[in-house]
Amino acid sequence: MNRFKTLITLLLCGASLSAHAYTLEFNRAELQQYVVDYFPLSQQTPFSRVTYSNPSVMLDEKTNRIGLEVTVRAEMPGMMAIAGRGQIDGDLEYRKETHQFYLHDPQINNIRFANADRQLTGTVQQMLSSISQQSLPMILVYELKDTELREKMARGVLKKVAVKRGKLYVDVDLPF
Repeated sequence: MNRFKTLITLLLCGASLSAHAYTLEFNRAELQQYVVDYFPLSQQTPFSRVTYSNPSVMLDEKTNRIGLEVTVRAEMPGMMAIAGRGQIDGDLEYRKETHQFYLHDPQINNIRFANADRQLTGTVQQMLSSISQQSLPMILVYELKDTELREKMARGVLKKVAVKRGKLYVDVDLPF
């Protein structure tokens, strides 16, 4: 009789778990730890090279988006080099097969260059937008760990992303 009660309890628990999403919670420091290892990141064309470095994770509650503030260095060999700060943001994408979260389709914006006139800043921003749309790769934000039970359980399908109170909340459908 006890085995029957245990079996029924387990079945009910399993049914309720599969009907719900599991929520993972990440603070800015956890995300920062992963992102920092991915940089510096460089892009090169025949006429220019752009390097992104010194990332700082940004969590935006208004848009439920994750972004990065980065140092941007743009060089046109033999002509000029300019550096400043800008923001990269994109949608969060989960790759179930690798258990990794990426900043998908990242876009660079809000670039600020110290000691540069408006015309030069505008020209460089246009160049950076063009280059980043064509070749800025997806940026690894976080990888679920095999060593943590909560993360091992959460390997499912990304359902919802929310930013609240300075944390990133990710809902995933459980795989069972």
